[in-house]
Amino acid sequence: MIDASDIEACYMVRCDAKNGLIFEIGDTTVGGNGLRLARFEIGRYKETIRLDGNSPDRRTIVLSKHPKLLSALTSGADFATMFAIKAGVIDYSTGFELTGARDQISRLANGCRTKP
Repeated sequence: MIDASDIEACYMVRCDAKNGLIFEIGDTTVGGNGLRLARFEIGRYKETIRLDGNSPDRRTIVLSKHPKLLSALTSGADFATMFAIKAGVIDYSTGFELTGARDQISRLANGCRTKP
């Protein structure tokens, strides 16, 4: 198990011209650790999701393919927990604040236009 307390990581929702809203995990260790699955727990929402991306420092989730995650992120919950799953076992867990996420993601979604 990895102690994630010393790892600098970034969790954000951004606009992608091709896919729309994307949840991105930015962390220098995701490639080396082989992170491919993450379990999210936000309020009553609990789901394990396969992560996309081959970058050594980034993994993504296309939110249009995971509307329940988008709903949970914008539900007004104050906090989210993410568990990194490796070989079917929790490798590490981390939490992040969602304070203000509903308004910020809504504004981002309104300005996010996709191109075919």
